[in-house]
Parts: sequence; C-alpha cells; structure tokens
Amino acid sequence: MAEIYFDNSATTPLCQSARKKMCEVMDSLYGNPSSMHSKGVDAEKVITRARGEILDSLGVKNISTLGDNRLIFTSSGTEADNLALFGTCHAKKFTPGKNIVISDSEHPAVLECAKKLEEDGIKVTKISTKNGVFDYDSLEAALDKNTVIVSVMLVNNETGAVNDIKRISRIVKSKNPEALVHTDAVQGFMKIKFTPMSLGADLITLSSHKIHGPKGVGALYVDPAVLKARKLVPIIYGGGQEKGLRSGTENTVGIAGFGAAAAECSKSLIADIKNISDIQSHIRNTIETNSDYKSVKLNIPEGVFAPHIVSINLGGIKSETMLHFLSARGIYVSSGSACSSNSGHISNTLLSFGLTEREADSTIRVSLGRENTKEEADIFLNTLLEGVNNLISTKNNFNTER
Repeated sequence: MAEIYFDNSATTPLCQSARKKMCEVMDSLYGNPSSMHSKGVDAEKVITRARGEILDSLGVKNISTLGDNRLIFTSSGTEADNLALFGTCHAKKFTPGKNIVISDSEHPAVLECAKKLEEDGIKVTKISTKNGVFDYDSLEAALDKNTVIVSVMLVNNETGAVNDIKRISRIVKSKNPEALVHTDAVQGFMKIKFTPMSLGADLITLSSHKIHGPKGVGALYVDPAVLKARKLVPIIYGGGQEKGLRSGTENTVGIAGFGAAAAECSKSLIADIKNISDIQSHIRNTIETNSDYKSVKLNIPEGVFAPHIVSINLGGIKSETMLHFLSARGIYVSSGSACSSNSGHISNTLLSFGLTEREADSTIRVSLGRENTKEEADIFLNTLLEGVNNLISTKNNFNTER
C-alpha cells in the first residue's frame, strides 16, 4: 500500500541535500565549533555556511558586510519564540503597565509564553482572528508607550490564514516606535515568499523540520537594530555561544542540515509554491462543487490564505475517527497542530476562528508539501468520501452528554 503523507505542517521528510550534508559533518567535521584547533575551526565554518544559506533564503544579502549574528540558532521554533518574547520583555526593567500584544490563535509556543509573562505581571492583550481575519483596529487600541512586543504569526498552522505582518508593523511603529514586532514564520517559511524587509518584523522565528531539514533545530532572525540597542537578552546562559544570545554547544550536524534544506528549497521555491497551490485548489474545488461531499465543509479564511493548508470540517464525524480510518489506508493527515493534538483539548485556534466545540472536534487538517501530487489528492478525496459515507451512519460519534 502506497503511503500518502498530507501532514507536512507537522513535519516534513528529510531532503537528500540535508541528509548528505549531515552525514558529511557527522563523519569528518565533528569538532566543537568553539574549539581553537583546526577541527573546531572547520566545524565553525559549517555553522557559518549554514547561517549564510538560511539568510540568503530569506533574501538577506551582503552578509559579509552586515555581519552574521542576526540569525541565532536554537533547538527549535518553540525555543526561538521563547527567546523572542522572554528575551525582549526581560531586556528592560519591570515597570507598571508593561504589556505585550498577541493574536488569539497563536501557536502554543507563543500562547504559553504569554501566559507565563502574564503570571509575572505583564499585561497581555489578545487580538481577535475570527474567520481568519486579524482585527487591526483592536491592535491599534491595545498599543501604548508601555508595549514591549507584538507577536503575530505569519501563517496560522491550522487554518492557513495569512496575517499582514507589514500592516501590523506599520501600526505598531506609528503608535510606539520602541515596541518590537515578532512573527512566528514557521508555517510561512518556504511556503510563501517573504523577506525581513517585506514583513517589517524585528524578530522572525524559523524551524528546520518544516522545510525538509532535521528536527531539533530552529532559528530566530534578529534585526541588527535590535542587537545594537540591546533590546534582546538571552534566556539560556552558559558559554556565550551564538554571540552570547544562546549558550550551549551548537548542534553542528542539525544546523548543517537546516542550511542545506534551506538552500535546496530556495532553488525550487516558485515551482513548489505553484505545485502545492494547484493541489490545494483541486482539493477545495472538488469538495465545494461535488455534491457527494455535501456533508463536508471547508474552513476557509476570509482573507489571504497560504497555499499548503486545507481545513476540513467533517460534519459530525470526530476527527480522531477519520484520522484512524485514513491512516489504516496509508493516508496521513492531522486533527490540528501536532503539538496539541495529543492533549485532548479542543483546538484554541479553531475556536478563535469561530467554530463551535463540536465543529472543531470534527475538523481535520490537510497540509501539503513539495513532494505531493494531484494523483495523491484524488486518492485522498476518494478515500475521504468513503470514510464519510461509512462513518456518518455510525451513531454516537460524540458523547451526547458532552
């Protein structure tokens, strides 16, 4: 049975360039990049090259003259988000009224940081994203001179809604030029074209394993002006690696794979975006126009949406039930964020989108990757329909006392 992997927002298969580079580093470039001898210098060069490859994929040129400390390697996108929020809030002494602003549909890596900061006495304002539309008027009302940072994800990991970070940045800087703008771009990186300049963000979170690199590696892009003004402090202390902003011996093998993956994806970015966009359109058009899918509903953001995510409401069939049905047939999708799907909680993102708990618990996420094909989409659509027809008649999919 051929496998169809439609869960690329959870993670992606390792690409050949990353695999080859990682094996090379493991075999012969195993030195500690902080060591002064040649083995250490060689390892440091691996990190420098990878940093350059990732910055180049972000459209950051002239790295030799601008310096390379604007990209801080971390263990994950989650750590990069933590560094962005805690690192900026702790860069200034606590003052009454200190506050941050986030959207109400952020990834847990941001939501949980905000929760902790709130416990520490920092006011947190959450901006509505109902139907996938960010409330810009509420953002403007929430800003004041005590706002430290505004953190809004570029692409929502469950609905695919795209937030206008450039517009958000303009609003923030007009109300408080000292406030920083952070975006978790993990789901947007290599799925939509952007540069730090086009986003207008001071801090940008990236993750390796979402772009066919290895797990266990992330990065935080930091605008040079933020570094110069010392508006970011470390949250991990030790030997002072990563220009003092992220201590701990660097994961040289993982970083090498991250750089190689970014370089490979950059070469085919336009073609890959077109491919996944075409497949997404095919899935959506089939469900919307074929009456056989009348019990199925698409959760489509009202604004701009990314080309790789399709959120599908199953009309009363629990998502977990459908996941098992598809998985048994070699088709892999998700019920939402991989980071929260095992928690047993209803998706906060889908509730913020405007779904009821019942609708949210009946939603699956299809997330496409560069290796997927239209033929796979047809097999998925046929199997989905089979599942709907078989499962819709199953009584008591939900606990009636819920």
